[in-house]
Amino acid sequence: MALPMSVPHVGETIESAIKNQIVPDQEFLLQGSVLDTSLGVVIDRLRGLCDNADIPPETFHDHEVVYLLKDFNAPVTPGPAAQGVMLRVRRAVDHPELPYQLRYVGYPELGNYPALLRNCLDVPVSSNVCEFLQELGAKLDHEFMAKGYIMKKGRIKVTVFKMYKVGAGMSKDNLEPLTMSHMVELSVLTTKTDMSVADDLRALADQLKPLVQLERMDYRRLGPP
Repeated sequence: MALPMSVPHVGETIESAIKNQIVPDQEFLLQGSVLDTSLGVVIDRLRGLCDNADIPPETFHDHEVVYLLKDFNAPVTPGPAAQGVMLRVRRAVDHPELPYQLRYVGYPELGNYPALLRNCLDVPVSSNVCEFLQELGAKLDHEFMAKGYIMKKGRIKVTVFKMYKVGAGMSKDNLEPLTMSHMVELSVLTTKTDMSVADDLRALADQLKPLVQLERMDYRRLGPP
């Protein structure tokens, strides 16, 4: 007679995964920028380096709203704790059927890493997430539109995008750019037990020189004040 199998509770499974550090809650990141006039050259170079070079890169058009959650009545003191927590809500303008994404990005970790290392969690959420965050006491910090391209090289995600202002009277087809350049980001989700991928990230960045200089910069507060 077969014995019944013990099925762990979902919460227990997640807790066990976190305890054993197998949840990809860390992100390695390198960032830079390229002038709009050189965008075509950079895209062609990336297509040659990334997977599926024979097909055009995937495009995206997202609206991102950034909220700040903290005790706004507390006295101002130095340190990350006093700065609060930033929560980023992103929706795909060109794919309204997709769920909203709620992202938490932590402060960069100290250490001699080949790329910036930070905590990062992405969760699909419902479209009323902004109202929920406001009920928690979060305040709007800034928002912007991002339009660009996504490519992959193995586990590495490559995004090239331009940021646009969000304001009254603006539509997705009538946007005002924030700069005359495009952001270039190389990122990969990993765990603290899998650090070797950072070397792959740096190797890809080196192959983009001198077109783009990708560095360990902290753009946690990227966007207009």
